[in-house]
Amino acid sequence: MRKRVDDNQKQCQVCGKYKKVYITFGKNKCQNCINQSKTGKKGNSGMVYDKNASVQFEIFSEKLTLIKVKKSDSLFVKWYIEHYPQSKGIVGRQINYKILYKNEPIGIISCASPPLNYKKFRNYFSTKNEKLFVNNNVFRLVNKPNDNNIGTKILKLFRNTIKTDYKKIYDDNLLGIVTFVEPPRTGSIYKADNWDYLGQTQGISVRRRGEDWQQKKYVTGKIKHIYAYKFKEKNRNKV
Repeated sequence: MRKRVDDNQKQCQVCGKYKKVYITFGKNKCQNCINQSKTGKKGNSGMVYDKNASVQFEIFSEKLTLIKVKKSDSLFVKWYIEHYPQSKGIVGRQINYKILYKNEPIGIISCASPPLNYKKFRNYFSTKNEKLFVNNNVFRLVNKPNDNNIGTKILKLFRNTIKTDYKKIYDDNLLGIVTFVEPPRTGSIYKADNWDYLGQTQGISVRRRGEDWQQKKYVTGKIKHIYAYKFKEKNRNKV
């Protein structure tokens, strides 16, 4: 998403010229550089879908493992886009993983920046700083092994892993994680992992349009279940 900085000319961080610039995924870019960066390929925010992306054998561990990958990783993108075909990609703070079971990739799981100014989340974590919690934006098992508890095992590993990785990457101590579950799914896997149920969304989403993305349109979306997990006090920031 990009937004107009102001009406004065500023330096484009790509071409170096002083023009009217827009904040585009963290960089000041002029309109010419924005247009030149468009690839015409299916994909958004650095995620290009390749239907021929294949599973690569990876020697890492005989145990259940999370391998941190870039959002542009071909297999991660394939499984993500096939799960969310209408997605505009992943933006903001994020940590993405491929899930390995006995050295075989079986799925993906990821966290990203949560929705801003969400009252339920601010109340739950007792903070207005959205950088201190993340949204579990995707959890997909493609090749499910013969293990009835694999889902809760992955969630537990995910919780423990992102707490450490987030501190290393962003230098913030996470308060916890949130997630949205779309019916007919009920979120039973999150219940089993002791996440708290916060109710349902109102089913309203915001779409931005226009040259500077400042035109807002509120549309009726899908009602989703909301779950959240709060880390223990000793691992939390003082806020």
